[in-house]
Amino acid sequence: MSVIPSIKRLIKHSAVYGLGHILTRSIGFFLLPLYTNVFTADAFGIVALMVTYLTISTLLYSYGLDAGFMRYYILAEDRPGRRLVFSTAFVTLFISSLIFSLLLFSFAGPLSRILFTPASQMLSIDLPLLLRLLAGILFCDTVAFIPLLVLRAEEKSWPFIVIKIASGCVNFAANILFIIGWHMGVEGVFYANLTASLATLMLAIPIIYQTVVLQFSWRSLRELLSFGAPFILAGIAIAVMDSVDRIFLERLQSVQTAGLYNAGAKLGMIMGLFVAAFRFAWHPFFLATCKQTDARQIFSKIFTYLLLAGFTLLLFITFFIDPLVRLRFLGYTVFGNAFWSSTAIVPLIMLAYLFHAAYLIFEAALYLYKKSLIIALITTAGMIVNILANVLLIPHLDMFGAAWARVIAYTFMAAGLYYFSQKYYHVSYEWPRLLRLFLIVGILLFLNKTLLADSSWPVQLGLFLCFPIILFCSGFFTRRELEKFRQILKQYSALLFNQEKS
Repeated sequence: MSVIPSIKRLIKHSAVYGLGHILTRSIGFFLLPLYTNVFTADAFGIVALMVTYLTISTLLYSYGLDAGFMRYYILAEDRPGRRLVFSTAFVTLFISSLIFSLLLFSFAGPLSRILFTPASQMLSIDLPLLLRLLAGILFCDTVAFIPLLVLRAEEKSWPFIVIKIASGCVNFAANILFIIGWHMGVEGVFYANLTASLATLMLAIPIIYQTVVLQFSWRSLRELLSFGAPFILAGIAIAVMDSVDRIFLERLQSVQTAGLYNAGAKLGMIMGLFVAAFRFAWHPFFLATCKQTDARQIFSKIFTYLLLAGFTLLLFITFFIDPLVRLRFLGYTVFGNAFWSSTAIVPLIMLAYLFHAAYLIFEAALYLYKKSLIIALITTAGMIVNILANVLLIPHLDMFGAAWARVIAYTFMAAGLYYFSQKYYHVSYEWPRLLRLFLIVGILLFLNKTLLADSSWPVQLGLFLCFPIILFCSGFFTRRELEKFRQILKQYSALLFNQEKS
């Protein structure tokens, strides 16, 4: 199989498996104008902290069973074997999540005094109620988790997408109802989240009914936990790096700073959506392709094209983020003006996500050779680097310190996985081309930040359009790539010509 068809296959699967995730998260972007126009920075800081605790708790609730489930469910020899794996994982998570949620619900009061500073507790927000809502959200999400993994494992992409989009739409509508209609404030955000989680669970019930059996295997549970245990550490480390900076900002600066940072980080999630679409398809693609004779060449090209696409997105958002958030619609700006300063950290957040994409590329080889412990150790080391960088940088650089801490941590992790992955599965990546790409992007970002900092959007558009021209003039594209591009243009031109003629 040649390189181009393999890359097309990866793009196709990335689009299919990532579509539901992207659309769901995109619905969340539409809520940003609501949050930033209705809530103060302090209140939005509380939302950010609660989402942080939700993210970390989600990983604790699943304790690595998801990684083990995907592997053993797919490799099961027959349908009864798959149903046994499903039932074992589902029953285990149902019982444990029920116990965890009952404990969280019962001790919400004391926990709120531990998790939030006195300044946050002085706000007119019912923090124990938020934690009780969190208990309900975590229970529903965990119970629905394994059924949704079944859809991915069996490549039932459309049901997966429909459930994801339906959940996102329910969340969006509930936010509008609870916050605008019923004026429930921050509490309304989590009532809406609980409503969406309940809707997801309801939609997952047919999958549970069709797949679950009255059987339980301790042997299967041991296999699931044995394989998935290292991923608990890795998953928690990733979650900590993506969210703990809000906690440090609240403790070392203020809850208002945490709210501003959260707004900028949400915008930076544009790159996170791009990486998520890739992540959904990458591991299955790698495992299915690694035995081909030209597999290493394919993976090298994919890495180059992934970074090219990512840096193109980073440049576009960096150049136009300020005018975009100031757009006015029905009397409101996309971002409330109190949050406009948060756009300054968006390029750094996007850069961190791009290094996360590199981490995913290098991780696949270790996943193939069952070196999950190496992945867990490097990711945990990255978390420690992130925590130290937050502590050292936030007092001096404010929210920029948190953003740089994330970049540093993901760079460290990508470098660590690259070192070990090359030992087990060597790939000759196109580093001369990539260095050229890094330099060109760096120069354009520097020009935009300094000489053209106060320029109008048409000037910045011109600078952005220079990017592909500079790449072409620098010899970044190979002759084969240019020829393929010409063929694509020729095909589209012929198609348009025939349409106009008809």
